[in-house]
Amino acid sequence: MIQPEEEEVWKVFVDGASNLSGCGVGVVLIVPSGKKVKLALRIDSRVTNNEAEYEAVLAGLQAAREVGASQVIIYSDSQLVAQQIKGTYEAKNEKMLKYLRLITARAASLTDWNIEQIPREENGEADTLAKLASSMSYISTREVLCFTRLVLSIDENVPLMQKNSWMTPLIEYIVHARLPKDRTQALKVKKQAPRFVLLNDILYRRSYQGSLLKCLAENEVEYVLREINEGCCGEHLGGTALARKAILARFWWSRMNQDAAHLVQTCKGC
Repeated sequence: MIQPEEEEVWKVFVDGASNLSGCGVGVVLIVPSGKKVKLALRIDSRVTNNEAEYEAVLAGLQAAREVGASQVIIYSDSQLVAQQIKGTYEAKNEKMLKYLRLITARAASLTDWNIEQIPREENGEADTLAKLASSMSYISTREVLCFTRLVLSIDENVPLMQKNSWMTPLIEYIVHARLPKDRTQALKVKKQAPRFVLLNDILYRRSYQGSLLKCLAENEVEYVLREINEGCCGEHLGGTALARKAILARFWWSRMNQDAAHLVQTCKGC
């Protein structure tokens, strides 16, 4: 275990990533002697980019506290988050205010700490770790200590799986062998169930190629479709192509074609 050098400043580079593949946090902890500890943490909840950046700061403070550092400088490339923590920008969003309170509480054990905004090109290692964590369920290298799951610091986020969604009958049958009372629906569930698998409380559908597609509840569909269709890599596709691209992104739900077609019809860009 790396021991902290008393009264010396520890540098902590942090970054957060939120994309279609998932959400992740990267932390690079630099010991005063120059050694590095790298953390890649996957967040199994849907968060915005700003929330991921706040989670990264919290993870950096936690890492510094765990190794016993007393003086810390956090380096982030998020201007908004850095300036809100400094107090230069006012945080009006309730979630941001909660994050600020959590950061104050987590930093209370430190003798001194500060946060500095740096250009993205100076935060390359943390950025790479965050992107790796957001896109992979497991990372194995000799340099990276990786936690594949990070419990979200605040609990106001939309749940990954809403109650009473189209998935509920399948989950009930897989977990408890319970079938709907309606005979037609029961037969449908029994026929469909072999195509699905439940892992860590998340339902997946087996594709024809054998890969697992993450099943989405109704309250997640629009977000994913809009990111594919209108996001930074969006192409404003037709309905069928949009549904196919969602499958390539390893998502699946029962009304893919209908929902994709509806979104295209209502998209101003299309």
